[in-house]
Amino acid sequence: MKGKVIVVTGTPGTGKTSLCRYIASKNKGWVHLDLNRFAAEVNAIIGYDNSLETSIVHMGILKRALLKHVSNSVGVHLLIDGHYAAEVSPVKHVDYCLVLRCRPDVLWRRLRSVRRYSEDKARRNVESEITDYCYLMAKLHLKRKRIVQLDTTGISVGKTYIRFMECYRKGFKCRGDIVDWVDFLLKNPGKMGFLFR
Repeated sequence: MKGKVIVVTGTPGTGKTSLCRYIASKNKGWVHLDLNRFAAEVNAIIGYDNSLETSIVHMGILKRALLKHVSNSVGVHLLIDGHYAAEVSPVKHVDYCLVLRCRPDVLWRRLRSVRRYSEDKARRNVESEITDYCYLMAKLHLKRKRIVQLDTTGISVGKTYIRFMECYRKGFKCRGDIVDWVDFLLKNPGKMGFLFR
């Protein structure tokens, strides 16, 4: 059986890890690879950036280790989960890419209340979401691969899973969500308060 390699990317807080765990729990032969843990396991973390409140990852080490891991993952469906997954995954092995999205004001609440991010860190991540960073990185690095966006705002992991599986069964020839957070915020200025704290 030939497995599939699916990149699952998106801004922190959009639901990548929850979805990947759910998929793996429901389907035999599906494996969830959390890039943050994997980077630690292969000694790709080379420091910590206090100003950004995040680990510093050596992309070269991570890419080489990930290529080796993917090459050896025969017969499984591998879900590569990380906000920089599209940038480090071996393109020749990737079949599809899923980009999870979340409305900026909702993402802000998730990052501050659930993740306990500082205001600066939460704001940086929300700004990345508003500017489509993960989607643009997926398009840049996985040019000819099928890329689908799903908006997780107000949607349970179970419902997101159903949408994902429908998409997967169609070989990712499915209609994803069209996301334009700049337009949304311009039309709903009351939702922009978090940007000016």
